[in-house]
Amino acid sequence: MARTLALVAAAASILQLAHAQCTPASTTQTYDYIVIGSGAGGIPVADKLSEAGKSVLLIEKGPPSSGRWNGTMKPSWLQGTNLTRFDVPGLFNQIWADPTGVSCEDIDVMGGCVLGGGVAVNSALWWKPHPRDFDLNFPSGWKTADMVNHTNTVFSRIPGTYIPSKDGKLYLQGGFDTVAKGLDASGFKQLIPNDHADEKNFTYGHSTFFIENAERQGPLATYLVTAAKRPSFTLWTNTVAKRVVRTGGHITGVELECNKQGSVGPGTSGIVNVTPGTGRVILSAGTFGSAKLLMRSGIGPTDQLNVVKSSSTDGATMISSDQWISLPVGNNLNDHVGTDIQIAHPDVVFYDFYGAWNNPIQSDKDLYLKNRSGILAQVAPNLGPIAWQQIKGPDGGIRHIQWQSRVEGRTKNAMTITQYLGTGTTSRGRMTLQPNLNTRVSTVPYLRDAADKDAVIQGIDFIRSALSKVNGLTWITPTSSQTTTAFVNSIPATVASRGSNHWIGSCTIGSDDGRTGGKAVVDLDTKVYGTDNLFVVDASIFPGITTGNPSAAIVIVAERAAERILALK
Repeated sequence: MARTLALVAAAASILQLAHAQCTPASTTQTYDYIVIGSGAGGIPVADKLSEAGKSVLLIEKGPPSSGRWNGTMKPSWLQGTNLTRFDVPGLFNQIWADPTGVSCEDIDVMGGCVLGGGVAVNSALWWKPHPRDFDLNFPSGWKTADMVNHTNTVFSRIPGTYIPSKDGKLYLQGGFDTVAKGLDASGFKQLIPNDHADEKNFTYGHSTFFIENAERQGPLATYLVTAAKRPSFTLWTNTVAKRVVRTGGHITGVELECNKQGSVGPGTSGIVNVTPGTGRVILSAGTFGSAKLLMRSGIGPTDQLNVVKSSSTDGATMISSDQWISLPVGNNLNDHVGTDIQIAHPDVVFYDFYGAWNNPIQSDKDLYLKNRSGILAQVAPNLGPIAWQQIKGPDGGIRHIQWQSRVEGRTKNAMTITQYLGTGTTSRGRMTLQPNLNTRVSTVPYLRDAADKDAVIQGIDFIRSALSKVNGLTWITPTSSQTTTAFVNSIPATVASRGSNHWIGSCTIGSDDGRTGGKAVVDLDTKVYGTDNLFVVDASIFPGITTGNPSAAIVIVAERAAERILALK
């Protein structure tokens, strides 16, 4: 989407940027909806609510990211442009190399604490969900048939592309071509993935990204743009939501703190209120952030509420225990199980995207800045192919695998291929609070069920056989003499070794009320059980992990949630 002076002016008019001191929230201004968190869930739901004529306040704890929204974080070669590190696809990997000022400091995994959340910092992969992603995981009213219109809406607004460079070329495809030879020889079919979302078995294709004009697009350049044009919409950045203010199950407002993380400037403090009697609060702070907010608000398992009660920051002012609401917040935690294998081949050429941060190749820099073309228009570190497989386990369950290749590894000719074990997994973990109220993955969700591990082993056995058909290919890990079972068993089931950072599930949606022994934290309208005007709309409500990267599925769920919330009296 073209950047215009009018849009920049609109962004400036609604953004509350860093001030010399905290700005106190107005004691008289109220909002029909307060949405906490500006990620794949929060931005779309805020847009849909404001589109319906409601006054909406969207609160983000971090600073602006994209240049479109007055972000400023960038390398020297982007000075003088309206681009930041978040906008240029070729700079994606630098977020992992140096996440200072980007990642959340209060969670023990990588999270984006900037405007856009995960969709500002992730690899921008953009997949239409496989039907089983909804049909197997979600409750009645949230099945694939219920989501068709929302899926179509999302992909009409954000169609995605597998050729991000504006000159229509794909650059440095040696890695793709090498792996494709093995997949072709083993019966895989090449296709355009989002044209065949239901074909996720023995298929592969080029990576699809929410990139437009060779820049990161997604919700930041679509839903937030339309919301920002409405006078009923307000955005605050650098503002931390501490907890909701409630009496029993009714929420009257949100208690705020200025963000003092690192070099981030302060935002707004105090209490901001919803419209008396009819206002609502929506938590969209992510799988860890939304769960933490609930716990700080006296909603969650008793052991975790006692952690909050004992804390030096919240204990003295926490809501009284006679108003606690017992729900399984933090349970059902899930993530893709990640297992990396590495190969090498003479035709594979590593491009130093890391070096492009400070010293990009002049011709590549010029091609990108002048024409939005070239290797820097592609997401680092040159992803693809992406392949899919389904495995039937000894328990009879079908588990989905997504293979994600990238040109990066121990040598200059190496590729890393990550196996993501997704839809159909049965292992689950738990998120809890530390005494300082930082979150932690206290029970990892990886391979706790033997059938999940069996699927990982079956998949790697198959891909080893497939790639053995490629002349000149050598194995780095597992070694040629190592059995797949021994290799899989050698990798610890820890976040550091297995994590994919696609966290879901801590505030699960369902009809089985968690107050009476069920697993659900929110009902089928995404309303928190035991409350009348508190909702959760983000990846935390997903009952199970998706087949592929979940960004598009989260936006689709946000569209559906907004529809259901607006329909409530």
